[in-house]
Amino acid sequence: MTGRRATIDDVARAAGVSRQTVSNVVRGRGRLASTTRDRVVAAIEELGYKPHTGAASLRSGRTYRIAYPIPAAELDPGNVIMLEFLQFLVAAARERKHQVLVTGSYGSGLEAIEELVWTKSVDGFVLATMAEDDPRVAFLAERQVPFACFGRTNPAMPQHWVDIDNRAAIRDVTARVLTRGHTRVAYLGYIPQGGWDVEREAGYRDAMTAAGLPVAVIRTKTAPVEVSARVAALLRPPDRPTAVIAGSDVLAAACYATASRAELRIGADLAVTGFDGSAVARLLTPVLTTVAIPLAELADRLVDRIVSDASGISNDRGEVLETTLIWGESV
Repeated sequence: MTGRRATIDDVARAAGVSRQTVSNVVRGRGRLASTTRDRVVAAIEELGYKPHTGAASLRSGRTYRIAYPIPAAELDPGNVIMLEFLQFLVAAARERKHQVLVTGSYGSGLEAIEELVWTKSVDGFVLATMAEDDPRVAFLAERQVPFACFGRTNPAMPQHWVDIDNRAAIRDVTARVLTRGHTRVAYLGYIPQGGWDVEREAGYRDAMTAAGLPVAVIRTKTAPVEVSARVAALLRPPDRPTAVIAGSDVLAAACYATASRAELRIGADLAVTGFDGSAVARLLTPVLTTVAIPLAELADRLVDRIVSDASGISNDRGEVLETTLIWGESV
C-alpha cells in the first residue's frame, strides 16, 4: 500500500469479505464467525488500516479513550477550576496513552452518554459536577460501564469516586482566621449547585458555632452582576464584617474588587480567604489565602480507576484526598 493510506475497501478485498463485514468488526457489531473476524483483524494489521478505534483495540475490546461529558455549568467562563481540572485530566490520560473525548451534555444529560455506550466508543467515563442521585451514575452502573466520579455518589450506588473534604477544609481556614482576632466573620458562597457548596457553608458554620460567634451567610447566584451586588451589600458600613470566608477564588476576587472601590485594604481592613487554589488566586494582590484542591492527583486517580476497571480490576471504595491551605497576605 505504498504511497497511499489503506482504506476499508482494501481490507475487505484482502480478507475476502464485504465492506460491511469489515465495518461490523471495527464497530464490534453483528454476529461473525471467529475465523472471519480474525481474518479481518489480520488484514487490518497487515495493511496498516487505522479505523477510529485502532487495530489493537479490536483484539482487546479497548478503545483507549475516556469520555468526559461536560454539563453546561462547567462551560461557564467563570468556572475556572473545572477548566483547569480538564487540563489535568487530559494530561493524566496522555501519560497512560489514553485520549479524553470531551462531549457536551444536553437534554437530561444522558443522551450523549447513551450514544457513546451504544457505539462502544469509549472505555469509560469520568463524571464531575455530581448531583444527588445522579442519573448518569445509575445509567452506567446498570450497564456495567466503567466510570469514576470527581465527587461522591449516593451510598446506595457504586463508590467509584475521588473527592476532597470540603467541610473540613473550610472549617479549618475559618478557625485560623478566628485566631487572628476576628469576631465579625461572614461566609460568601453560591446558592448551592451541588454538595460541595453545602459542605463548604457547613464547615464555616461549624467553626463559628464552636467559637460561640454569630453566623452571617450570604449566598449568590453565579452571574457576575449579582455577585458584585451581593458583595457590595455585604461590605457596606456600618455592619460590614472584618473577614470574609469565600466559597471560591472567584468570589474572593469579587471581594478584592469591591473592597478596592470602597477604599478598603485587603489584609489590613478586610481579611479574605478563597477556595480552589485556581489561576484566579495566583493573579490576586495581595496574595490570597486559599484552599487548594489537588487537581493533578485527582485527575491521576480518576484515570487510574477507569484504566483498571476497563482491565477488569474494580475498586468499589471512594477516596478522600487532602487539600492544601495556601497562606497568603489577605488575612
